[in-house]
Amino acid sequence: MSKQQWIRGIGLVAAGLMAAMSAMAQDFPVRPVKVVVASVPGSAPDVLARVLAESLGPALKQPVLVENKPGAGGGIGVDSVAKSPADGYTLVIGHDGTMAMNAVINPKLPYDPVKDFVPVSPLGFNEFVLVAHSSVPARNLQQLLAHAKARNGKMTYGSAGPGTPNHVVMEQLAKAGGFTAVHVPYKGGPAATQDLVGGQIEVMISGISPALPHIRSGKLIAIAVPQAVRSQVLPDVPTIGELLPGFAVKSWFGMFAPAQTPPAVVARLNREIRAALEQPELRSRLQQQGIATEGGTGEALAAQVSADIARYRVLATQINLNP
Repeated sequence: MSKQQWIRGIGLVAAGLMAAMSAMAQDFPVRPVKVVVASVPGSAPDVLARVLAESLGPALKQPVLVENKPGAGGGIGVDSVAKSPADGYTLVIGHDGTMAMNAVINPKLPYDPVKDFVPVSPLGFNEFVLVAHSSVPARNLQQLLAHAKARNGKMTYGSAGPGTPNHVVMEQLAKAGGFTAVHVPYKGGPAATQDLVGGQIEVMISGISPALPHIRSGKLIAIAVPQAVRSQVLPDVPTIGELLPGFAVKSWFGMFAPAQTPPAVVARLNREIRAALEQPELRSRLQQQGIATEGGTGEALAAQVSADIARYRVLATQINLNP
């Protein structure tokens, strides 16, 4: 075979592969799509996944199923998707904890957030609130900081696990507020919230959604929100930045697929997800759960991941983020 014939043969093979991938994308999906949530039922990613699935299913003309795979700070569920077939039928909702912080604090992380995934679409942002058990002698941030300092490093706070956003934000607050506290990690935010309501721990940075009914019942006290602006769900609760200028955090969600998923499939998923996120009813439902929706390109999500990994590498040297 001559060199020219060999080159022509390679070109035909490549063209055939491209045609096959294009046909696959046009037919996609022909069976149910699964979205893995790397946390427990009732968590913010779980709420987001289930609300989104209701709109995404009809758009894709296939059921969109949600499967919870919690554990290891989200690592178990995320890793399972990294090792799934790259065909668009298995996706995962990632966030700044699973796709950035885990890469910084866990040297044995079984997946690479950058190399093992293709970002499909940003989904939005999770709103948090700093809450205290009603027995804690604090009704505002200034009083809570005084209480933490009086406890001399013994105040307890819960999180969904090491490296999760509520752990990271609380350690940032401790540094900014000039106190130390005892971190009590749980296997998911709902378990931590349950123990906070029961008085086993004193405070927590919680997603607004799981904390809201307990705030309304008076079992938990809403101290402040860590976002840059007040929440529309809790408009009377001040931001942490109102007492500690410059303090503001943003915890994002995004949809990811295994690396090597065909670009045309990724493009179809991105298009349908962005359309779903624009639906007023969906946006309103999630807003009431403390989740602000925001779509975008996969490239924008990839840039967010890379920027956060770099930012958290610096942050990990400044605050207590041991796994």
